[in-house]
Amino acid sequence: MGFTDVVSISTSQPGAAVADAGSPGRLLAPARRIVPFVGRAAELISLIDWCSGPDPVAVRLISGPRGVGKTRLAREVAHRLAHAGWTCLDVPDGAEPAALAAVPDGAPALLLIDDAETRGPALADLLRAAARDRAGALRVLLVARGAGEWFSRLSMADVTVRALLEPARARGDLGAEVFPGQVDARLVAAFVQPYARALGLAAPRVAVASVPGGGARMLDLQAAALCAVLRAQAQARAPRGALPVDVSDALGELLEHERWSWFRSAEEAGVLGEAGFLPKAMDGLVAAATLTGVRTPDAAENLVRRVSAVVPGVRPGAEGDVGRWLLDLDPHRALPGRLVDPHLLAELTDVPELLGACLAGAGAAAARRAALRAAGIVVEQPGGPSEDQGAALDRLGAAIAALPEEHDTLRSVSGVLPYPSLALGELRAELTLRTLAATPVGDLPSRAEALRDVGVALGEVGRATDAEQYQREALALFRELAAADPHRFRLRLAALLVNLGTTYSDQGRPQEALRCVEESVDLLRLVAADRPGVVTLDLTMAVSNLAVTFAELGRPLAALEPSREAARLWRELSRANPERFAWALALALMNVARRLLELGRAREAHEPAAESLEIRRRLAAADPDEHLSGLGDSLQVMGSVLADQGRAEEALPYLEEAVEIRRRTAQENPGRYLPDLARSLQSLGTRLADAGRRAEGLDLQQEAVEVRRRLVADDPARYVPDLADALSAVGVTHARLGRPQDALDVEREATRTWRGLVGSEPDRYRPRLAQSLTNVSSAFAVLRLGDEAVPPACEAVALLRELATDDAARYRPRLAEALRVLTLALHDQERFDEAQRARAEAEELVGSPAP
Repeated sequence: MGFTDVVSISTSQPGAAVADAGSPGRLLAPARRIVPFVGRAAELISLIDWCSGPDPVAVRLISGPRGVGKTRLAREVAHRLAHAGWTCLDVPDGAEPAALAAVPDGAPALLLIDDAETRGPALADLLRAAARDRAGALRVLLVARGAGEWFSRLSMADVTVRALLEPARARGDLGAEVFPGQVDARLVAAFVQPYARALGLAAPRVAVASVPGGGARMLDLQAAALCAVLRAQAQARAPRGALPVDVSDALGELLEHERWSWFRSAEEAGVLGEAGFLPKAMDGLVAAATLTGVRTPDAAENLVRRVSAVVPGVRPGAEGDVGRWLLDLDPHRALPGRLVDPHLLAELTDVPELLGACLAGAGAAAARRAALRAAGIVVEQPGGPSEDQGAALDRLGAAIAALPEEHDTLRSVSGVLPYPSLALGELRAELTLRTLAATPVGDLPSRAEALRDVGVALGEVGRATDAEQYQREALALFRELAAADPHRFRLRLAALLVNLGTTYSDQGRPQEALRCVEESVDLLRLVAADRPGVVTLDLTMAVSNLAVTFAELGRPLAALEPSREAARLWRELSRANPERFAWALALALMNVARRLLELGRAREAHEPAAESLEIRRRLAAADPDEHLSGLGDSLQVMGSVLADQGRAEEALPYLEEAVEIRRRTAQENPGRYLPDLARSLQSLGTRLADAGRRAEGLDLQQEAVEVRRRLVADDPARYVPDLADALSAVGVTHARLGRPQDALDVEREATRTWRGLVGSEPDRYRPRLAQSLTNVSSAFAVLRLGDEAVPPACEAVALLRELATDDAARYRPRLAEALRVLTLALHDQERFDEAQRARAEAEELVGSPAP
């Protein structure tokens, strides 16, 4: 078969006009291939090998931030395959239903799907159809900013699609660095020649003044070279010496060149000035076209008419001519988003009414493109508060508020929002609720998915009780759907059970969570028996949740083995794809350390705790919005490990850093992170008290109590045990400060709470009641109230005798402590014989090994 290059499937909508040299930004388009493909050798070889693999149908994802060269890499793969006789098709948005029909039967083919995260249900339909038997190899190359919620939803379409997508993320995101170890300045110099040739100019010499640390993105390097050529063109004579170029400022400089090209193109089209629009309206018009991506003459004309109400300067009656100019300009598709989005954000910020004018009556497709564009701007903002980020968040919120109440549009937008996210959690929850309300009546699969999405989003912002009602309704629907079509819905039912189990755990209901997780594991094993390897990740996650649930039930020994198994499984997955699974490995290692701590094995806990902390420091440095909370968890565990080894001074910096992080995350999202703050405050306070800094420790412990009282007021069932635990910690510190009456007051409140909890869950709370009773008895004894000290001590001893029968290693030391307290109380009452027997039993327990 003769060579043909990458072909775009045509749609009913006109494409972008052919780029003209007057628009410098269009010279950056990967499809034009002005700059030869360089770098990414390992990725390119990997993709070519993947295309040559034995599977009849396979999918791969290329992901990474804007400007790193994702589309360029994908097109280079397609270009080389086209040279080798493959049919290579670019599938634009809206052309998914026609994609497979455009592939000649029996011919090897590659489908290139850019901006895959924005495609919606049509992409799942395409993959489902692609998985059916066909003659000839078929490869589907997805290009997206990341594998977020949209990808998780896509992989749950059914088991067939999941089988295609599970190996799709074979590597992590593309990094900025083009050539490992290569100086970016040399690439800028190399790119000058082809851009000069494209503009018919002599290539100037350049001196690169600076490049960002860690390597610049491919788009930035090319923009720097293009700016040097444009700067040389603007000079009346050949420049003397080398032109200075700053890579970090190149896109901003190029945007100014682009703005001048918009003026020139408007003049050439005869629409600049009294015939069409005044110069002051140009920036707003281009921003509107960038946001909505109008694709027909009527839509463009209507857009101009709406925008002219808030951006004065458009001559009445000229809307059609101006609309055709915008349609030819097509900044939404013709210009890199990383180049033009700063202009869009600035205009939307300066003219707040512009967004509403763009979206009012724009139709579902244009509104969807606008919201996705706004979401993309937010995703690209650096972590931490800034004026730019605040403006982007405001515009995104306004764009989402203006979206039409159309199910697919709303769900597509929620799927591209970062998850989890401190900044966007509430916005996602609102969006999923609107999606549910817009679900077509009678569409049970869509309603089940929408209910599930609401539950996940509400759980993200700490509204577990609200999340439960939606998840339970989704569960009923998914059970019905899975009974009728297990191949399509069993996997989604298993995933929902895991989510519901998490919700139960968040409400302090681990027994119900355990039932959900166990059923999920059973379902996944059924799927695995039919399709080996397809649900390995799902089983790994289910095992992880099973371990956590055992721990929440107060069964650390039962939790230890599944915790270790989960860590082993995550490590295997992380070896193949560290960027994707490093966070999960860190969490699993931390949970192993926690279980070992609960079993009194702090030395064994040190290694997994340290590895977890190292991973999470790296992740949080790269993406604090997603990983800062996890870093706080690992710091907390590492501090506890060191403290339990008797290394209190080494432990304190870790615990102090954890509190700092908890304060920050709780301020951003109190519904989700206030419980973490309370735990960290209590832990640091206790360790400070242990280190002799008791007054400081008491202040933090009392703050923890106040936070937990707030939590109990909102959700008693979930947080009452934590409040009782915090009260006991305060009581112990009061006792150490020589305040036995204060200690007694708070500990008796804790005892009453534990007694009530034992009535509903005795196996889980008897150990806590026994410890609290021991503390009460000790306080009475110090106050010389021996007659009141004996009963709680006797009750504690009786409880601990029962517990030690089942778990001697864990409870014999606590029984010995309770017997010593009982000894003092009996001695104070001059019941010397009984005191002697209690002392002898305590000494025997301490001196003899556990069976």
